[in-house]
Amino acid sequence: MLQEIEDACNLMLRPQPPGPVVRSRTLRWQERLPLTAPLLSCREPLLALRRQLAGLMADAEAMGRCWLQHAKLCRSTGHQEAAETSVLEAHARAVPGSLLERCRLLWERDKGHRAVMELQLAVQQMLDGDAQPEDAALQHQRAKEMLQLTEWMAAVGQGHKDMLRANYEDAIQLDGSWEKAHFSYAVYLDSLYRDAKLREGKPATSKGMDRLSGRSRVRTPDDSPMDYLPQALEHYGESIRVGHKHILQSLPRLLTLYFEFGSKLAASKTLNQKLRNTHTQVAGVMRGLLRTIPTYKWLLVLPQLTSRICHPQQDVQDFMQQLLGAIADHFPQQALWAMATVCKSSEAASSILNQAKRRSGESGRALFESFARLSDQLIRACMWQPPGERRVSRCSAFKEFKHLVGMLPVDVQVPVQALFTVDLPPGGKLPPGHRPVCGQATILGMRDEVTVMSSLMKPKKITFIGSDGLDYPFLAKPKDDLRKDYRLMDFAGTLNALLARQPQARRRGLCLRTYAVLPLTDDCGILQWVEHLVPFKAACEEALAKERLYIRHSTPHQIKKMYDGFAGSSRAQLLDRVLQGLPPRLGKWLLSRFPEPGAWLAARLAFTRTNAAWAMVGHVLGLGDRHGDNIMIHGLTGETMHVDFGCLFDKGLTLEVPEMVPFRLTQNVVDAFGVSGVEGAFRRAAEMTLQVLRDNKATLMTCAETFLHDPLVDWARGSKGGASAAAAGPEAENPQAKDALCVMEGRLSGTLLGVAAIPSLPLSCEGQAARLIEEASDHENLGKMYIWWMPWL
Repeated sequence: MLQEIEDACNLMLRPQPPGPVVRSRTLRWQERLPLTAPLLSCREPLLALRRQLAGLMADAEAMGRCWLQHAKLCRSTGHQEAAETSVLEAHARAVPGSLLERCRLLWERDKGHRAVMELQLAVQQMLDGDAQPEDAALQHQRAKEMLQLTEWMAAVGQGHKDMLRANYEDAIQLDGSWEKAHFSYAVYLDSLYRDAKLREGKPATSKGMDRLSGRSRVRTPDDSPMDYLPQALEHYGESIRVGHKHILQSLPRLLTLYFEFGSKLAASKTLNQKLRNTHTQVAGVMRGLLRTIPTYKWLLVLPQLTSRICHPQQDVQDFMQQLLGAIADHFPQQALWAMATVCKSSEAASSILNQAKRRSGESGRALFESFARLSDQLIRACMWQPPGERRVSRCSAFKEFKHLVGMLPVDVQVPVQALFTVDLPPGGKLPPGHRPVCGQATILGMRDEVTVMSSLMKPKKITFIGSDGLDYPFLAKPKDDLRKDYRLMDFAGTLNALLARQPQARRRGLCLRTYAVLPLTDDCGILQWVEHLVPFKAACEEALAKERLYIRHSTPHQIKKMYDGFAGSSRAQLLDRVLQGLPPRLGKWLLSRFPEPGAWLAARLAFTRTNAAWAMVGHVLGLGDRHGDNIMIHGLTGETMHVDFGCLFDKGLTLEVPEMVPFRLTQNVVDAFGVSGVEGAFRRAAEMTLQVLRDNKATLMTCAETFLHDPLVDWARGSKGGASAAAAGPEAENPQAKDALCVMEGRLSGTLLGVAAIPSLPLSCEGQAARLIEEASDHENLGKMYIWWMPWL
């Protein structure tokens, strides 16, 4: 703020008043404001100062823009009265955009009809006026008004679809480089496509069911889904090409529509003329997008691409091979790690990597060969078991994995989470020098000490030495299909990006802590090791043991005897008897870990909010097996992190002792929330997470569809031929996966409640969260849980 005062004073002290261009370049108000936090408490003082400075410089236009920015800020934070006052000030100074902001305020105050009427009048005056203005900013403002009017008319059902489509096209014509115009038009076309698809699937009404005996002159529209598909794909693609604000919604949906159309072609024995014409148009659109969309943007959907690599339709296969080949050419490190599993079971994936290897130079071929050897040696390291029946806690990498150690160093980059994170540049275009993917250190060597875990499968902690001198620990896990973990981390990454775009969720820091998961085969892989994690079970036992309320080796067995000897009918009574001797103590454990008051408050809030986010996401995905060793607490921040996602899609209901709670909300979890318990921060964060999940249901369902087409071991074993047959052959659908996705969609809609997915009328986010909290904390449900899930902790 002091800098802005100094800049304004220097301008006012000049002998000649500067023009608007010089003033704008000197003050740089438009560039500075986006760099501040989008909070009312942060931006309101700055905008108030700017209004005063603009008044001193006699710049009425700049003052009006500040009033308009303040109105937008107040509206986005729910302060509608302040927003209305500010927009009137901006409107009095004839600031472009003030009318649109006033109409948006009317719309949010449930005065939609008046908002549409006023904006429609303004747009009509614009259309009746002169030709398009030469000023690009004014032309963009007109496009915004036209687009907003069309979206509102579509929302209230005002206007025929042909008129609405013409309005969308007019908005695009006003500003063809505006991402939102293309995206909104694509979403509208997509809705028409889905509606026509539903009507196409309904059988024609028989004469016996026609109450008018065929005399009705009103007919259902005879449009076909194919009338809208090519244009929907085209405008989704254009929105991706010119920007990335909506790329998380548009890019997955673009691929889903294309893959669905390809499946329709593959399933059709004969193609009629309309289908052939649509096929030609769609193929042309996708070929064009392959040329025009930058390759780095496709990295965002790399998991979705690899899951559909065995698509049955030939054109889709060709498209996938070209696209994945381009990714392998430009980003070989990411492509190699992402396709490590499928290239061992799919000829198409192997062919793509082999062709990319031939196209690369000598150094590129060396990278592909090094990665193949490294992958084989990592698989051997994962599968290694201590000889005999000896219990080994440590072993030597130089002795047991000498072939792996001997091939190092290699030019393969360390597969940490940052390697797969795409940094989208501001403005949607790649500026010179910007790197969309940060280059990571390569694997220089390996530490000799390998820690062997005591669990049944004997996973091992191995540590790579990076070329930057840092250690990078990983967990080599055998006899476990990590593809579910890989897909869930992709789902969590997408959700984190969506949470970051929601102002209230961003202010609360709602997110899911993720880590890199690298499946190497269908039954082994490596996971990025996250330091400073404490298992929830260990934290509770430590806190209870300090007060001599719990002995690790004897207390659980005493509780088991109580369970075995209980003859009553109410499991809640049994749990209450156990809890009498084990009071909640996790809150004290947090206090001992974070003794400084500010750090303790931040850790408690982080624990509460991350628990709420994981609880809602876990319920939607049907995540089970949340025992005390699968929930981790970060020792430096207090955040919770979940591991081991093998029990997805309500698999807990099929266990010998079915899981009766949607997520873990036991007494120690609630104790760590503080004096308010589940009220306050936890409930609000849960409702907010549910709201973001619902608002982005289409995007998240598209992301979750990778589960449907990925040949997961657990589902493939139920069919003849096993997992290897499912993975090696052409793409096949999993009926169980389809059912799981239907349940997920119902939970996102609020129509399927609780663990058992009981059908219900749609609930609000608040009602659904309240129902889930009640079910998760019910002592009768907790008492029915498997004893070693330890519901008393």
